[in-house]
Amino acid sequence: DTLEIRAENAADIVANPLIKELSLSWQHLREGTVNAARQLASLNRKAPYGLSFSGLFSSFYDAVRTGATIDARFSMTSATGVMQAIDHTLALMPTAPLPAPPSGRVPQPSVMVIGGTGFIGRHLTRSLVAAGRDVRVLSRGKDGPFADLADHVETVSVSLRDAEGLRRAMSGIEVVYNLAKSADRTWEGALKNDVAVAIGVAEAALEAGVKRLIYTGTIASYDMSDPTRPITEDTGFGDDMTARNIYARSKAECEARLIAMHRGKGLPLIIARPGIVVGPGGPLQHWGLGRWHGAGAVRIWGDGRNILPFVLIEDVSDALVRMIDAPDVVGQSFNLIGEPMFSARDYFDAIHARLGARITVKPGALYGFFLMDRAKYILKRYALGKKNASFASLQDWRSRAHLSPFVNARTKEKLGWRPEGDRKAFVEKAIGSANLLGF
Repeated sequence: DTLEIRAENAADIVANPLIKELSLSWQHLREGTVNAARQLASLNRKAPYGLSFSGLFSSFYDAVRTGATIDARFSMTSATGVMQAIDHTLALMPTAPLPAPPSGRVPQPSVMVIGGTGFIGRHLTRSLVAAGRDVRVLSRGKDGPFADLADHVETVSVSLRDAEGLRRAMSGIEVVYNLAKSADRTWEGALKNDVAVAIGVAEAALEAGVKRLIYTGTIASYDMSDPTRPITEDTGFGDDMTARNIYARSKAECEARLIAMHRGKGLPLIIARPGIVVGPGGPLQHWGLGRWHGAGAVRIWGDGRNILPFVLIEDVSDALVRMIDAPDVVGQSFNLIGEPMFSARDYFDAIHARLGARITVKPGALYGFFLMDRAKYILKRYALGKKNASFASLQDWRSRAHLSPFVNARTKEKLGWRPEGDRKAFVEKAIGSANLLGF
């Protein structure tokens, strides 16, 4: 959302480049100031990216509402032309060698993975197959990233709000992994899209006679603001979660209600809480590390010098697979945290050393984050009249820095789990072969 005019000038050979660059710098100052003022006045609702979609939607729906001619750029004719151009382009591209065709064997799933096409779900599904199990993956679509595993993986499309559909999908299933989560910005939305869905899955599992329901919570629900207090699975989340961020609060509420179903209805529940998961297929811009400003710059939570609860994706999958047969684990929770190795700064230094990519890393003042969040809340609540606006406490912002150390002795003892402990091997798996930069 900027306009920049590059024009030549008639100044002498010495002043010419100076005048040209000064012209650009003043334009950048003008455009940047205008955009900053627009975003400030709109309480960050008029960013250029958001405005582009707002304009598109308004143009389309205003035309539909009034019966006017739709802007040609947004018409079905243009959409068809774009799709045809993509098809024609694909037809001209050389075809990659196809994977070996499946044998035609029909999978006999005994395990279901809800959220099997996500980061953890994809790796878990492949780990289950490698362990000799057929898998039924619940997905929004009928296809998934498992064409090479068609003999062992079937993908079914079922709404997580469809109770009867869930029960049918769980027919013949012994173990269900629920990796689903929502990204709501209001507590009301989280109750509807996260908590209610988790309960619905649990009720379907009970009715279908599932032997184990493995639910993935999050370590974000813990109060990690005190660097002197170690965290184990016996550490509680706290009685009042209202001043925590929506994601942490929602996941804690899901766990509380599922535990109540375990105690009251005999739900065969196991809870897994992964740490900051890294490895192949994972994101470079992990929000467990800080607030990202594009792929090349991040403001880390705090000073970034405390050890973070990193864990490799393959170690997470290994622990989840072990939960199927491990004795005496129903009704328990497990923190999936790797060996203590890296701070946030160590991690980004390792990326630079291994890949040669220098990401701009700046410390983030947690108290400053808190004050800004509180100011936004006041403006939203009283200037915009949003009664459902929420804000996170200073304790919550400190928790995002993962200041508290973790002790994962229970996971190691009960599951026989041994996460990667060699620093060099960890770097190679988490960074070297993880394709973080896309090449």
